[in-house]
Amino acid sequence: MWVRYVLVPGWTDNDEHVDGLADFLAGLCVVERVDVLPFHKLGGRQVPGAGHPLPVGGHADAPPAELVESVRNRFRARGLRAD
Repeated sequence: MWVRYVLVPGWTDNDEHVDGLADFLAGLCVVERVDVLPFHKLGGRQVPGAGHPLPVGGHADAPPAELVESVRNRFRARGLRAD
C-alpha cells in the first residue's frame, strides 16, 4: 500500500499528529511507501465547481522545502520509505 499525505501548513503539519500517523503506519505490514505531497493551489478553482468547498479556504500557502523534508524524515525515522 502507498499512502499519500498532503502537507498543508497550519492544517496537517502538527508534529504530534504526523508522529502519530507515522507510528500507526509503521505498525502496518503493508505500507510500502508514504508520499508527502506539498499543498499547492493549482486546482483550487476546480474544487468549488465540483460542488465542494476548498477545505482550507484558500488561506494556506505551499509548505517550505525544509518542512516537507522534516515531515518525510519523521516517517523515515520509523523505517518507512518516504518520498
